[in-house]
Amino acid sequence: MNITHSSSRNSSSRNVMTRSLSASLLIACVLGPLAGCDTAPAAKSAPAATLSGAIPEADLATVTLSPQAVSRLGIETSALDSSNVAPSLSVGGEVVVPPGRALVITAPVAGVVYAPTNGALPIGGARVTAGQPLMQLVSLPADPARIQQDVSVARARLTQATQEAERVADLFKDGLISARDQQRAQADLAAAKAAFDLASAQQSAARGDTRGASGALSSAINALVVTAPQSGIIRSISVGEGQSVAAGAPLTEVVRLDRLWVRVPVYATDAARVDRRTYATVQALGSDRDALTTRAMPIAAPPSADPMASTVDVFYELQDGAFRPGERVSVSLPLGSREELALVAPLAAIVRDMHGGAWVYEQMDSVTFARRRVDVLRVIGDRAVLGRGPVVGTRVVTAGAAELFGTEFGTGK
Repeated sequence: MNITHSSSRNSSSRNVMTRSLSASLLIACVLGPLAGCDTAPAAKSAPAATLSGAIPEADLATVTLSPQAVSRLGIETSALDSSNVAPSLSVGGEVVVPPGRALVITAPVAGVVYAPTNGALPIGGARVTAGQPLMQLVSLPADPARIQQDVSVARARLTQATQEAERVADLFKDGLISARDQQRAQADLAAAKAAFDLASAQQSAARGDTRGASGALSSAINALVVTAPQSGIIRSISVGEGQSVAAGAPLTEVVRLDRLWVRVPVYATDAARVDRRTYATVQALGSDRDALTTRAMPIAAPPSADPMASTVDVFYELQDGAFRPGERVSVSLPLGSREELALVAPLAAIVRDMHGGAWVYEQMDSVTFARRRVDVLRVIGDRAVLGRGPVVGTRVVTAGAAELFGTEFGTGK
């Protein structure tokens, strides 16, 4: 019994010592680095990317000119300002022809088309005035049997007139008739020949041979002159000279350009925000600050929409003929919300790089200028509304900004 108890006590002692030793080792491992013990440093992973040569945008190059260069370039500056600006929405639009402004001219009767007596057939895009002759239309009999009959009658009359002219010529040579009788016979012969040529040309045209019929038909007295019903441009020409057309066939289309429409597709969620009581600003596409800009008044038009694009169409009427049908334009639509206080810069101060980025040159002192990035939200007249840029009161270059840009990048003088 004593031996058993002694073994149990020895085993318990060994377990306690083992646990004490393990705890001591754990504490040593934790406190070792703090105590300055020599331990192996943990390996660091390599960076995923390395950036070299980066220049913060705030440290872009500045341009320092001599006082003589500043005077020669005519540098002028202006302070950035804040102004209450009516909110607007810039979207793309398309110039379209209003209903009733495009007139299609059709052939009133079946016939052959020829150029007007004073020129050639018009071409697409040509400007015309109201009443201007566009072409001639020589009518053709609808009954082929009638055409054959006319040719036979004209041939018989020509044969008779030819024989009569020859007989009169012999009598006049013998002095048996007067010169007036001979002239009358020659006139009858000429009339019979013209009638036969016209009947033959009509027969050729009816068979589709308009090339051989052009001479007689184009000078026929029964040619109808087709004139322009209104001033505008020729959008399409559907016939050629010498072509046979049926009654009702389209000949040409004339479009008026004085009051075209602009169709503007707007997302359905934005359509309710558009103020339809005031005008919209229409501008030709392009970055040129002198691009054509005009006003367009809202009008009521037949409703239209594009379900696939989730857009509805709003229409505006142009007040002049500066744009052409089918032209794509930029439209600034006024919104019905209140005016907002926004940063405004003179449009002349904005320069753009090859990627379309907008910049201004901030005046640091009388001869030093630093390039600063700006975000142009929209253009109102000669001012640009900025979404980002220098603070209000910063003086920026308005005259000579393009020269500074060229000097910075090595293209200036």
